[in-house]
Amino acid sequence: MSELSDSSVLTAALTPRKAARSAGAAPAPAPDHEATTEDRSGAAAATAGRVFKRSGLVVIHPRRDDDRVEAWLAKASALVGRGRDADIRPTDGRISRAHASLERRADGFTVRDLHSRHGTFVQGERVGAGGAFARTGNLVRFGETLTMVVDDVDRHRSPARRIAAERLQLPKDVVAGPALSAVWDQAIRAAHLGESVLILGETGSGKECVARIVHAYGPGGGPFVGVNVAALPEPLFEAELFGHAKGAFTGATGARLGAFREAAGGVLFLDEVGDLRPELQVKLLRAIDLRRVRPLGADGDVPITARIVCATSRDLGRACEAGEFRADLWYRLSGVVLRVPPLRERPDEVTLLVHEILRERAAPLRLAVETAETLALARWEGNARQLRHVLGHAVDRALACDADELRPEHLPDLGSVQGGGDGALTARRLQDAMRTTGGVASRAADLLGISRTTLYAALKRHQIDVRSMRRR
Repeated sequence: MSELSDSSVLTAALTPRKAARSAGAAPAPAPDHEATTEDRSGAAAATAGRVFKRSGLVVIHPRRDDDRVEAWLAKASALVGRGRDADIRPTDGRISRAHASLERRADGFTVRDLHSRHGTFVQGERVGAGGAFARTGNLVRFGETLTMVVDDVDRHRSPARRIAAERLQLPKDVVAGPALSAVWDQAIRAAHLGESVLILGETGSGKECVARIVHAYGPGGGPFVGVNVAALPEPLFEAELFGHAKGAFTGATGARLGAFREAAGGVLFLDEVGDLRPELQVKLLRAIDLRRVRPLGADGDVPITARIVCATSRDLGRACEAGEFRADLWYRLSGVVLRVPPLRERPDEVTLLVHEILRERAAPLRLAVETAETLALARWEGNARQLRHVLGHAVDRALACDADELRPEHLPDLGSVQGGGDGALTARRLQDAMRTTGGVASRAADLLGISRTTLYAALKRHQIDVRSMRRR
């Protein structure tokens, strides 16, 4: 039971019309022109009718202002350079006439530098004539051009995917490259099903955005209501979720609907559901099972119509095996399972987000290729949330010294909180973050790119005493 079943993901892969019919709903109407532009799957459009994948390189820095991606197909052997004989000719003044060679292998390319002036790098390490192997997903830099090895060039050719802020009721537009865009497509298809949705992914990876997509593209017109259930104190759990009658307890001067009824006809998003205490899991299971809740102080149950979408960064299969999460609740929540890949598995989307953040801030800074490479290779334990935090500090530092280029020296230290490991919030990383911030939990959470609730839960899980880390 350590892995969740993918059968529900396959169910979500139905086309929207088939999905709607399977849920007993009317077929979804054909999207209008605006929706077609915004919602289309670039990956699906690029791969329609194509059988064979074509490997090569995609340029992830510099990026074009129109978000289109430059991609290079690579033959069995290819010459990279500015000379006439080159098979791949980047428009980069720091590329030599005969800069590097590529030899295709089963899962990538052998890359050799041909005594270029500004060097060739694989995963940040300079390579020479002896060469280095760059597997699919690795970064290769020629001069000031940073590329990523891909096994399907056509999938990466399309412009970045963008959904307007108003559609998802967010303060900013959201953007995605091919990997995250595929998850968005699954969420759009799942939106037409009547099943509950469980979204898996690390903290800060964009799970709430996926939940909002399920809401925005679903047939219901009700509101989106989000609750971090792990942050609810036990005495307030029922009142917050199920509501209460006037006078139900001291201080209840009026009645309250509760989140389940506030989300009537829409989506109730329960975040961090994997951290819910066992005694509260029973109460949540009853509400979902019966589709009814009983407000505190009320005489009877009331029906609920909200669709349940949950998210967690925990492996619920293992939690069930350990007796920490109810298997029957897991089954109820996982009608459709969507997985959001961590940012470190999407280096092309790191540079996409960096350019988006710089654009939002209107920062008059060029992005040095070395900085783009450093950011794309970082582990990002806190994913996009941490990237925004780090980049904000870097921009402020660069502007303070009147720089016109964002250089690696402007970045805060990334190694102390994210070097090595498997991407988990390990005890060492938590301790390093707490010591760096003098034991101030809010600052440590920002440094790690996580919420304070997640930080406290991780500290408790690792039995870390923070009192000794506080500066006196």
